[in-house]
Amino acid sequence: MNTLNFKIAWRILTRQKLFSFINIMGLAIGMAACLLIVQYISFELSYDNFHQNGANIYRIKHQNYRDGNLIENMPKTYSAVAPALKSAFPEVQQATRVATLEGMVTAHQPNGSLIVFNENRLYYAEGSFLRLFSFPMLQGSTSALDAPNTVVITERTAKKYFPGQNAIGKTINVQEQTSGANITATVTGVCKDVPANSHLQFDFLVSMDPKAGDWVSPDYYTYISLSPQTNLKVFEAKLTAFLKTNIGALSKNSNYAPTQGKSNLNNLSLSLQPLRDIHLYSNLSNEISTGGNGNMVWYLGIIAALILIIAYINYVNLSTAKVIERAKEVGIRKVLGSQRMQLIKQFLFESLLLNIISVAAAIFMAIVAMPWFSKLCGVELSFAIWKNVYFLLGYIGFLAAGILLSVAYPALILSNYKPVQVLKGKFMNSTQSVSLRKALVVFQFAATIAFMTGTLVVYRQVNYMKDGNKGIDMKQTLVVVAPQNVRATDADNASYLLKDSVFRNEIAQNPRVEGVTLSSSIPGESVGFIMSYTSHGQTANEKSLRLATCEIGSSYIKQFKIKTVAGSAVNSWSGRYPTMVLNEAAVTSLGFKNSQDAVGKLIETKNGRGRIFQNEVVGVIQNFHQTSLKDDYTPVVFRLSDPNSATDYLLRVNTHNMPQTIAQIEKTYKSVFSESSFQYFFLDDFFNQQYKAEEHFGQVFSLFSGFAVFVAALGLFGLTLITITRRIKEIGIRKVLGASVSNILVLISKDFVGLIIIAGVIALPLAYWGSSSWLQNYKFRISFNAWYFIIPLLTTCLIAVLTVIYQSIKAALMNPVKSLKSE
Repeated sequence: MNTLNFKIAWRILTRQKLFSFINIMGLAIGMAACLLIVQYISFELSYDNFHQNGANIYRIKHQNYRDGNLIENMPKTYSAVAPALKSAFPEVQQATRVATLEGMVTAHQPNGSLIVFNENRLYYAEGSFLRLFSFPMLQGSTSALDAPNTVVITERTAKKYFPGQNAIGKTINVQEQTSGANITATVTGVCKDVPANSHLQFDFLVSMDPKAGDWVSPDYYTYISLSPQTNLKVFEAKLTAFLKTNIGALSKNSNYAPTQGKSNLNNLSLSLQPLRDIHLYSNLSNEISTGGNGNMVWYLGIIAALILIIAYINYVNLSTAKVIERAKEVGIRKVLGSQRMQLIKQFLFESLLLNIISVAAAIFMAIVAMPWFSKLCGVELSFAIWKNVYFLLGYIGFLAAGILLSVAYPALILSNYKPVQVLKGKFMNSTQSVSLRKALVVFQFAATIAFMTGTLVVYRQVNYMKDGNKGIDMKQTLVVVAPQNVRATDADNASYLLKDSVFRNEIAQNPRVEGVTLSSSIPGESVGFIMSYTSHGQTANEKSLRLATCEIGSSYIKQFKIKTVAGSAVNSWSGRYPTMVLNEAAVTSLGFKNSQDAVGKLIETKNGRGRIFQNEVVGVIQNFHQTSLKDDYTPVVFRLSDPNSATDYLLRVNTHNMPQTIAQIEKTYKSVFSESSFQYFFLDDFFNQQYKAEEHFGQVFSLFSGFAVFVAALGLFGLTLITITRRIKEIGIRKVLGASVSNILVLISKDFVGLIIIAGVIALPLAYWGSSSWLQNYKFRISFNAWYFIIPLLTTCLIAVLTVIYQSIKAALMNPVKSLKSE
């Protein structure tokens, strides 16, 4: 019986080639799109899942309040926190600290040569790091960082610095002038390259002193593992009580470095952040790596589900629309003795065969498209969804439900025909069947209109962030990384200052270089240098807070065309006090009435030993975006930079013949800083890297919105063909009575266009709500424009008309004799 069912199903499939193709292609594209998106979602949700005890690992989040308002919310905290929690709470099984480091790494080769690279994936980590996290060791053990002056490197790094050699026992040197780091460390371990789905991304783990700890600067990422039985709410309550009771004693403990005073600790709050939530749900400044966006991931999940639903809607629509063509077949089968269950079984078998072919085609499409899709997403994806049992079962379950629901309704309708009515020719589609088809068409086109609107909004927001006014002119700016050699003595400093002067003077003489300055931090990155400042405003109240501090060259503000709001933007070492320039956000944070009020005021800073320094505010500049437009303006203090504090040279260059210009700059750099690695990039490209997640989301959103439109149009094409076939005699009679081609085109098109307009009325409010919700994630965002909604509606109507028009014109031009010859 099954063999007979298969033969009948195959004959019907091959006899109706066009409709079979439409059904299979529609379902296959929908399934493939869903499969690709689910693979991406699976990857995003897999971050940090590979750690064996990952479910019990938490990061300590640092929060500081002033007058009841949250003024600091950071993923970093004081270095003393980890040992304090480890000794105070038995629930804490392990605690470790991590600090980021970047600088120049050198390694000597057997032939005496030196390998030199600038590296930014270096972590200071204590020995417990390798025991808390599960980064597999290829050489060495998890105690590889227990001894001082040791380093663990990744497999890729070992090949880079020690090609063809055993890295164990070799030494590397790490230097960073701005922090004073000058570390010579022995390689005691080699671990596997860090997986892409880890929020901790490193090439070097340099050992840190396990006893070091202070309450001065919150510069360390702190992780703890709790016992599985720990109640998180109870633990956080105990943590708050512990800080409130012991913060004074802890800050004065002789084991730690002197504090700036316990006043800045009184409002400290610490909370737990689950390790596996960090990548998608931690939107904090100074993150250890670029995170994802949980909302975007779930938006894509909704798209995947809707595309698959649209594909199944097409199947149901086309199947129910074909009922008349199968009606006489059913009537004859029933007259010959077929039972209803036999008919249902036959129709289910036909549908199952078509779905199996569609699934096979979808898997093939997904495998072929995976490399290209990975590039589009910006992550290395492999077709590994089958390795995740939960996703596999969920996908199969969703697919099975779709198949069952999509095949059951047509099968039940077809098997319910009354043979007497059918064979007398009295059978017609029921009102309920027609209404259902119309409702399904409305649904799928409402979804496609919403997709198109969302795509347009995402595209406009990304372009707004990339091309909008940032308050700073970054065009034509080439960033050259400054040498990071540590200058430990006055002689070293004097030598470097001379080289710096020579380099800048020679670069300035290059006709293709229009300006050169330097800075300790560049736009597009969080300012890493944070200092505590105290201002005395017009009132008796003082305001003390930690602010980002950027050291800049004297021509920085002029070169970047930043507008001066009050005072002078020229920093100078002359005068009674060191000078500083504030941006408008810093003026507000420090409690001044306005920008003019801040000029001439003295701001106090305090070092780790409690010594107070006075600084004079000589000017205020307008706010500009130090980081992404997703965030509010960063309060920043600008101070005149000693070249020894600079991390980057900023060159405004003529973009004509850039390869030659860069080659000349590199030649000059190498002639002056022969011991350093030459590294450069363009500032606007670097700044826009912050929007990679949005760009990838927009590209993926656009792609699958296009798939949704295509699948919907494919279904509409099939429905139009069925409608025209059914009304072919009506069209012939109308032509005999004088109807023109345009009359017939309007006759056939108006029903579909009307349904699309209804879909637009339903979709646009939903699209507005969804787009508004998404835009709330951005501090600076586009305002809505009516065209964002009109264009998708008009485009969808145009696609529908173009889909319908070919078959309609073909039917309208047909000789009415052919269509009426059977009458």
